[in-house]
Amino acid sequence: MEQNNYCVIMAGGIGSRFWPQSRVKHPKQFVDFFGMGKSLLQQTYERFARVVPRENIIVSTHSSYSDLVREQLPELLPTQILHEPAHKGTAPSMAFAAYHILTLNPNANIVMAPADQLIMDEERFVQDMRSALAYVAEHDCLLTVGIRPTHPETRYGYIQMSGDGENGFSKVKTFTEKPEMEFARVFVDSGEFCWNTGLFAWNVNTIIDTMSQLLPEVSARLERIFSEEPDRDKRRAALYACYESFPNISVDYAVIERASNVYMLIGSFGWADMGRWDDVYRYAGKDAEGNVVQSGKAEFYNSRNNLVAAPEGKLVVLQDLEGYLVNDTDDVLVICKKDEDDDFKKFRTNVMLKHGEGYM
Repeated sequence: MEQNNYCVIMAGGIGSRFWPQSRVKHPKQFVDFFGMGKSLLQQTYERFARVVPRENIIVSTHSSYSDLVREQLPELLPTQILHEPAHKGTAPSMAFAAYHILTLNPNANIVMAPADQLIMDEERFVQDMRSALAYVAEHDCLLTVGIRPTHPETRYGYIQMSGDGENGFSKVKTFTEKPEMEFARVFVDSGEFCWNTGLFAWNVNTIIDTMSQLLPEVSARLERIFSEEPDRDKRRAALYACYESFPNISVDYAVIERASNVYMLIGSFGWADMGRWDDVYRYAGKDAEGNVVQSGKAEFYNSRNNLVAAPEGKLVVLQDLEGYLVNDTDDVLVICKKDEDDDFKKFRTNVMLKHGEGYM
């Protein structure tokens, strides 16, 4: 039944690799990176509105971003926004959402989705997500979604299949986090591995039973809060009182990689994780010289393969640059090689240490 299908959009991250356009007070999930008039969060919401009823879409976010969620998705009811009082990773967030949905529908089937992914084939994505929800409705398992790799990539996790993925589903054999390039090449050449998309599906009772075994300290507290506090305000106060003590851990490490009943749907849609500026460059429209203007305006002279992100109405002029990011905001201007991720993290850290959190 469609009414049993839910989606939880995880939208609580900071998005530090997209600084300074992504800021602590306005992180990347609320940014329109491709000039489409919709943020990553809004695109994700509209995508899943084709998979589950709109009233069954829930956004889990840090409490400081609640106003941004309401501003970008004004149709959401209060019960469709979960306010995380601390940044504690996806495992506590997922657990919070599972117990919340259990109070709404004890037969719920749930797909968990990051708010910051790029999907190239939305028709196939919708079909695959419907297949995932139908599968977990009939099988007592945790389902992850993998994509067959198109090239060796060291920034993604990999999932090894047990079998050939008959009918698009396969039992998971192993997980590997962000391998070195030589191992990534072996994984791709073997044909046994898929990229880990971070998309998950399960029945609400399956995930709660699994959490009680693998994440007992979180599960026990949430079980007590949601069973003893029928009043929403009192429940929120009790949750806020204990959330800070939860471990800071991802759902992958805490549950998925430790459970024995994990299966994978091999997705057939084009997918990319929006993890850094080079991802924006890779998928954005380019001029004849490979330059991208993400926002603002730009003129290029003897310049190739650059990415410009500037405030609306600002003109940027580049000469004799190749492979650079020019990212201008009201108070920060960054000019650096667009694919030097380690250097970019160093820039941000040094700015915070020398100039304070006001630029973050």
